[in-house]
Amino acid sequence: MKKSFLLAGVAVLFSANAYAVDIKPYVGLDYVYSMADIDKQEGYSVYEEDLSAFAVSAGARFHPNFGIEAFYQQSEEGEKTTMTYLKGTDQYKAYGIDVIGYLPVMEKLELVGSLGVARYNVDAELKIPLLGLESDGDDKGMGYRLGAGAQYNFNDNIAARAMVRYVDTDIDGLDNIVDLTLGIRYTF
Repeated sequence: MKKSFLLAGVAVLFSANAYAVDIKPYVGLDYVYSMADIDKQEGYSVYEEDLSAFAVSAGARFHPNFGIEAFYQQSEEGEKTTMTYLKGTDQYKAYGIDVIGYLPVMEKLELVGSLGVARYNVDAELKIPLLGLESDGDDKGMGYRLGAGAQYNFNDNIAARAMVRYVDTDIDGLDNIVDLTLGIRYTF
């Protein structure tokens, strides 16, 4: 009887290890080229619509095909002069979380898809230098993100990733953003 319980216990331990989750944490750094769809006044925008940004991320793969990733992204300050007397500057910051799906297609190449949500903070300033007028403003809102791309795994620790993401925002005057990203990931 004792041997039966001992064997049953050993069997439970082995079966528990068979279903153990192999979590692989990683960090990443991305260059981001953002193309914003900003509402236009009289057919033109006073703000820069194409901005460069950098993003840092931390995530974990908890299954060969699924993971989760948190990120922080900040753009450069864009500057645009319109009709020689309007000067607009804009920039944004964002942080959020994405669920990532991986689909291996070759030994080291995977297709990558993402679905996530982020908080966006947009700072904008409009100046009319000839009149000495200036207007500052910022707006915050949510962005719902959908992405697709590919990841090449050089080895177990280093990977390169390229993605395109569509972001639908609820920010006044900013309908959506398309991000093109290129970056690296280091898995621990």
